[in-house]
Amino acid sequence: MVRYWRWILFIVLSLAVVFHPQIRLGGLAALFLWDLLQEQSVQKADDGLLAWVTSSPSVKAVQIRRDGRTFPADLYYINEGRERAALVLTHGIIETGKDDSRLVRLARSLARCGFAVLVPELRGMKSFRILPSDTEDIVESFRALAGMRETVDATKLGLFGFSYGAGPTLMAATDPSIRERVKFAVSFGGYYDPVNVIRFITTGTYEYGDEKGFLQPEVYGKWIFFINNADYVESETDRRVLRRVFTFESKNQKQEAEKLLPELTPRGRHLYDLLNTRDPAQVDNLIRQTDATFRSYLHKVSMAPVIPKLKAYLIIGHGSTDPLSPYTESLRMADAVPDKSRVHLAIIRLFSHVDPNKKRFSVTESVPSLARFYLLVYDLLRQQY
Repeated sequence: MVRYWRWILFIVLSLAVVFHPQIRLGGLAALFLWDLLQEQSVQKADDGLLAWVTSSPSVKAVQIRRDGRTFPADLYYINEGRERAALVLTHGIIETGKDDSRLVRLARSLARCGFAVLVPELRGMKSFRILPSDTEDIVESFRALAGMRETVDATKLGLFGFSYGAGPTLMAATDPSIRERVKFAVSFGGYYDPVNVIRFITTGTYEYGDEKGFLQPEVYGKWIFFINNADYVESETDRRVLRRVFTFESKNQKQEAEKLLPELTPRGRHLYDLLNTRDPAQVDNLIRQTDATFRSYLHKVSMAPVIPKLKAYLIIGHGSTDPLSPYTESLRMADAVPDKSRVHLAIIRLFSHVDPNKKRFSVTESVPSLARFYLLVYDLLRQQY
């Protein structure tokens, strides 16, 4: 009997030696996921379970220079005097930018798990716009991160984008100057085609293949999106009037908004009608009647021409009850990857957009979703090796 247990002990210890990195990684992924699902840890990022078994990361403010100007970024890392895998983590359309408490919590957790994490401030996203300059700033942030030789292993670099910020992040990943150096890219709560997003935030309907349904979209998010993209309307009068109209609409002051409608040109009115339609079948026709500048903008921010150019391994996560971008957008994105062995997709019930879902699910619903989420986190952390 003693010899029997010795053999068991020997086998267990041998497996632990052989698979030690994987065992440790699996444990960190579990703690990472636990902390991510605890809302209270957003404001107290260092009070989670990861803090019990990992060192507290250092945070270094850096300035990144591009085309004669500088923009701020924060570098999160554990100062161990060695090179490590690293990623650029970008924020979505939010006024707090790189200082958003959820983003800070995520950056600190990723750093605790071994990454060096650079979080740049994106001027367009912080002002509720998707600008070409944001993509260029992300590319420059990647170059700056790759140049931190004493901290970063330049062979293990990635990009991670949230929400609408995933678009410019994936565009940056296909930039010819860095494309071959981006090992992995992450999209969480992102989009594929902005026309589908418009259809969803106006009518609540989504559809892709056999997946179709209705979700109540975030109304405030709809108006904020269009208020801050009125720049792409050709007529100066329409731009001025539409901003006022959309502002009134966002405050549920519809009568005040309607008083301004006679001042719009026909194309300006088509854009207003687009935002108020409840018929998903009318969306494409209404878009065709808007300004060419607006239509060109939608084409430029689409992921359709981007994803096939991606060289990096793509990790995609999306909440199934996302009220700002339907999960079917991530299904489209995954299907657009030519080599299916180079993409990991997880549709997760436990998240809505970029926050934990407050709805309670049955065990049969939550357990498979939790497993998918865990494997997604594990795959992300595995990119360090």
